[in-house]
Amino acid sequence: MVMMKIVTAVWLLGLILYQAEGDYVLPKPSYTEVKVPRFQNATLPCEFSFIEGTQDMSFIWLREDIIEEIEVEDVYAYIQQTFEFKEPQVVYSFHDNHAALEDQSYNYQERVSVDKEEVSDGVLTLYMHRVDYQDEGLYTCRAIGPHGKGEIKLKVLIQEEEEPPVVMATEDNVTVARCYSAGWYKVPIVTWYNRREEEISENSTITVLEEKEDGSHRISSTLSSVKSNEIYHCHIRDAKKARRARTVHRKLKKGAMREYGEF
Repeated sequence: MVMMKIVTAVWLLGLILYQAEGDYVLPKPSYTEVKVPRFQNATLPCEFSFIEGTQDMSFIWLREDIIEEIEVEDVYAYIQQTFEFKEPQVVYSFHDNHAALEDQSYNYQERVSVDKEEVSDGVLTLYMHRVDYQDEGLYTCRAIGPHGKGEIKLKVLIQEEEEPPVVMATEDNVTVARCYSAGWYKVPIVTWYNRREEEISENSTITVLEEKEDGSHRISSTLSSVKSNEIYHCHIRDAKKARRARTVHRKLKKGAMREYGEF
């Protein structure tokens, strides 16, 4: 009986390793990428032709973490990893002719909206206010009604750089270009470009407008030696890399099973 259990365990281990080494891979869902500058508003498109009115129709927006795969050579590290199931976050939902937000995630309260006048025409586009790194993820728009059902998948990526509006001002009777950060930065780096995308940051300065207890700042940047007929772009990022929301899965490196079998 003990021997049978050992044989069974070895067989299961071999099966896992074999499947990990195999060339066949289950197809992954297809996601359309949407890239949004940090602290800007995001528009996540979703539209279905089968929707004709809101009677007996419902739809929902869900968010899940992006899965990041890392290759490992250690067979035991691969086998011993645990997979924690996380319920998708409810970003927005609609049912019985009105928004149903009882289960909406706290992260999206008063930050997302849908144009209710367009819903009856099948336009379920989600508008998200002031996105940040925690908003990165895999979003699913899912709808069902009397004439059909469907879903659209989007992968939202937040760009590291903020690009605030540039305003022209006068300082000591000299015209300057100025931008104000919407976000907070520990070590802000400001880069200025002209319309030809040439960097011209050497003529710029940074002013701290506000400071938090954690040492982060909201800033403004002023560019001098500007021309009134030129177009300027201000980019702000943090030298300190922010943590992004990811779920990490270990993937067995190709050939690791053969190396394991040589012991």
